[in-house]
Amino acid sequence: MKFDKNELFSIWVKNPPTILNFHSWRSWIRLGYKVKLFGDVSFLKTQLPLDILSKIELCDLLCSFSSFTFEEDKILQQIDLWRFIYLKKYGGTWLDSDIILVNRIPQDDIVISSEHTLQSGGRKSKETYRPNIGCLRFPPNHPFIHAIVSRLEVNDNQDNNPNVHQTSKMMKFIKIIKLKKWQHIYDKVVQPEVFCPIPYAFGKEICTKHWQNANVKYGLKFNYSNQNTCGYHLWENIILKKYKVNLEEDIHEQSIFNRLMGQDCCLSTDAFH
Repeated sequence: MKFDKNELFSIWVKNPPTILNFHSWRSWIRLGYKVKLFGDVSFLKTQLPLDILSKIELCDLLCSFSSFTFEEDKILQQIDLWRFIYLKKYGGTWLDSDIILVNRIPQDDIVISSEHTLQSGGRKSKETYRPNIGCLRFPPNHPFIHAIVSRLEVNDNQDNNPNVHQTSKMMKFIKIIKLKKWQHIYDKVVQPEVFCPIPYAFGKEICTKHWQNANVKYGLKFNYSNQNTCGYHLWENIILKKYKVNLEEDIHEQSIFNRLMGQDCCLSTDAFH
């Protein structure tokens, strides 16, 4: 079944969007994408700048999925499940709202982003990268997405089956996609440099002026961007929660974070030069 590859969808709930989210959405719009943002429409209308508000489609999350029960205290964990439920029904391209696009996403029917894994230290991985869910594109009613939803979907009638933790959901996704049955889907996973050229281990360095002199960390270098890079996942959760960075006050003007916020950098990878 055909679906619109020129349409991106994401979700924003609970907290006010940050400057990173604003610049991410602007970069999508600037590259010609139609953007659907799901959430509390009345709330989002009070939060979004006019230049974004006038160019994206706001969709009420609860109205769009009235059969899907959101629990207020667990809604952030449920977002991961929701994106798969949406893909199952409608297909499309999901993008995390902390990804700055610099080039168009490949036109493949299936796109799955990936990230570098730590190559030294206590969490060293045997693999050099692993799939993640920052960017997901699938046609509607794809059997792989059906398999994911069936494993992740919450059964509210079972008291001993609470919402799966966000990290656990990610691990389940990785475990399923690595099954021999889904090898042809795993083969669709793009290299980390396409969406995550800066490893998450450098969440702190992204915000400082010293990024050009960043040392190798956990066996990884700071920047893997190349001609295949479509975007930069800037790891907002890590920046905010692990490093306690205030995006309004703590970002150095010479940081790669700030460079990627610039209007001109959203059309090229020149931020690193």
